[in-house]
Amino acid sequence: MVVSLSIRECINFVVMQYESKDGMGLDPYCEELRYHPMADGKYLQACAVMRGTGLISATEFKRRVSVALDRLRGHALRPFHVGSCWGLGFSWRSLPSQEPFLITTGIIGRGLFDCGRVGESSEALKVMLKDSMQCLELWFQEWSVRVDEIGASLPVYSPGIREPIYNAASYAMAAHLLWQRTQSDSISRDTSIHLKLEKIRSAHLKGLGWTYAPGNLVVDLLHQCYILNALADVHGGSLVEEFALEMVGQFATPEGFADALRLLPLGGKARQSRDIPWLRPFDKGSVELLPKVARLWSLGELLVLVSHLACDGVRRDGWVSLGARAARLIMSILTSPDAVEAKYPRHVMHAVHGLSCYLSVLRRRSKLDRLEGSS
Repeated sequence: MVVSLSIRECINFVVMQYESKDGMGLDPYCEELRYHPMADGKYLQACAVMRGTGLISATEFKRRVSVALDRLRGHALRPFHVGSCWGLGFSWRSLPSQEPFLITTGIIGRGLFDCGRVGESSEALKVMLKDSMQCLELWFQEWSVRVDEIGASLPVYSPGIREPIYNAASYAMAAHLLWQRTQSDSISRDTSIHLKLEKIRSAHLKGLGWTYAPGNLVVDLLHQCYILNALADVHGGSLVEEFALEMVGQFATPEGFADALRLLPLGGKARQSRDIPWLRPFDKGSVELLPKVARLWSLGELLVLVSHLACDGVRRDGWVSLGARAARLIMSILTSPDAVEAKYPRHVMHAVHGLSCYLSVLRRRSKLDRLEGSS
C-alpha cells in the first residue's frame, strides 16, 4: 500500500515547484515557456481537496487561491457581454492563443466552485466564479450544435472547433450543474442539463466506452475519466461504477495503463497491422489498443475517479488497491529527473489533483479504522 506520507511529500514537492515558477511551463503542444490557465484550474481543485481534509491550513489555502485568482484574472477572455472564460494560452491547430476552450473554462469553473464550497468566500472568488458560470451558460446557449446521433444539442469545443466533444461538454455541464444547485432559480436549467448529460451517458458503447465525438473513433483514457467523473459528480458513484470497471478492463496492462483505443470498422486498417495481439473483435469490426502508455494527466484524472469510487462504490477495497497502483505510477513520473511530462503544468496539476483525492481517501479510511478500533 502506498504510504500517505510519501504521497503528501510528493504533492508538497511538486506544488512548491509549480508555485516557484508562477504557473509557467512547457506543454507538449507548445515549446515556449507559457502560463497555462487549465493548470491553475486543477491547482484550485487540488487545493480545495487538501483544505477539505485538513492537509493545508485556512491561511495557506487562502494564499494559494488568491495567487491563482490573480493569474487567472490576467488571462481571462470575454467573448460575451458578460462572463469570463479561458483558453489554452497558446496557439493550437492554427487557432489564436486567445481562443476560448470549453474544457479549460469547465475545469477552472469547477476549481473555483470547489474552493468556495470548502470555505473560501472572498469577493474576488465570488466574482470570478459567477463570471465563469455566466460564460458557460451563454456558451451552452450560443455555441451549441445539434447532435442527431444522440438527439440533443451540445456545446462545441471552441468557436473555431465547432464540434460537440463529449468529454468537454460533460465536464463543463456538470460543473455548471453543481453550481446551479446552489442558486435559487435553477430548476428549469437544472432539468435541461440533466437531460443533456443523460444523452451523453446513452452514447456509451458497451465494451468500448465513449468515442471522442460523433464520427471520431478514438477512445481516450483521459476523456473517459472526464466523462465518468462528471457523471459521478452529478449522479453519484453508483451510476458509473460498472462503466468504470469496464473502462479499467480496457486500459489496464501488466505494466500500468494504456492511453488510447481506436475503433476499427469492418475492413479498417490498423496502425500496427502486424501486431495482432493489440487487436480484439468488437461488433462487426475490431478495437486497436494503441501502443502508447498512459500520460500523466490521464493517470491523474483516473486517480480522481478511483478515489471517488473508493468512497461511493460497492467495491471500495478494490478501488483503493487500484488507486495505490495509479498513485505509484504518478509519483514515479513526478519524481523522475528524466520525465518530460513533469515539465508540463497541465499534466502535473491533473496528477496533483488525483494524488490529493487519493490521499484524502487514505486519511478518511485511517480515521474510520481508528474509530472502529476504539469502539
